[in-house]
Amino acid sequence: MPKKVPKKKKRTRIPQSPRSSITSKTQKIKSSDEYDSPQPFSRFDVERLNHFLVQLIKSNEVKDPEELNYLIEEALTFETWEEIFDSVEFSDIEIAQELAYQAMESRDRKEALRLANEALKLDPDCIDALVMKAVVEAKSVSKLIDKLKKIIAKAEKNFGPDYFKGRERDFCAIVESKPYMRALRMLILFLRAEGRVGESVLVAERMLDLNPRDIEGIRYTLLGLYLETGNLAGAQRLFREYPDEDGAVFNWGQILERYLAGDMEKAAMVLKKAISQNPYVLDYLIGRKRVPNEIFDDNSVDEESEAIECWEELGVAWESYPDALKWLKSFAQEAGW
Repeated sequence: MPKKVPKKKKRTRIPQSPRSSITSKTQKIKSSDEYDSPQPFSRFDVERLNHFLVQLIKSNEVKDPEELNYLIEEALTFETWEEIFDSVEFSDIEIAQELAYQAMESRDRKEALRLANEALKLDPDCIDALVMKAVVEAKSVSKLIDKLKKIIAKAEKNFGPDYFKGRERDFCAIVESKPYMRALRMLILFLRAEGRVGESVLVAERMLDLNPRDIEGIRYTLLGLYLETGNLAGAQRLFREYPDEDGAVFNWGQILERYLAGDMEKAAMVLKKAISQNPYVLDYLIGRKRVPNEIFDDNSVDEESEAIECWEELGVAWESYPDALKWLKSFAQEAGW
């Protein structure tokens, strides 16, 4: 019979924050059958659980799968996230990462900076904290880009030259890789904002090389960048590499790609399909509806939020081709949409 989780006299506690879903005493853990579908409390909670599982294994010297399953089941009998994360010891690096999560979750810039600085006291190499600090303290986008590049270069140096070799298929399954990938995505965002689209493409392609399964959804951003620059071959390659993709971004991206390729029949066919799946995208692209000034990350998966995401990824690309927008408006008017 597997051994029980040993009780420890002294544990390093994860710091508490009123906004932290991990340490909130009001958040109860529900069994999986209590949800219609998995619904994380925070976009970082999956990573938090991965950190917990790693520490659980280390602290209990787990030797076989049966024992690991027992320890996980034992831990999940706790009623709050705080109790779960208080059941194992955490190093300064893990505590720093939790502080960085809280900094990224905070909507108060001063509080975010405070948490990032606290994290960096424990781990000067904490990528998320370094990025958060850089973003909050940035005086200009160009200076922020330079800072992000330095943070990424430092991370790659710390990883070592052999870290990325042979890990292309499972890179993003490694929890330690996620802050690095977030930094790359942040770099893409600000390069694009500065009009440095070519550099954005290179970073996005680098991310897909590291993670072809694309857990981050960088293929959507890259599709918009390809179309914005008229790189139809790049867009077509993405369609081939992700043949099962049938969401709004790829549908509306293919409409524009087919229009630019001169295949009006296919463009119209895909447009009809895209409208039937999500009519809200059209409203945002042709300006019938305005995108809200503030968009909260609430894990929404409804048609409206999907339409806003599509506009964010493809809006600039469509606006780069006024004739395409004119055709789209005319087609919609004739169809009575």
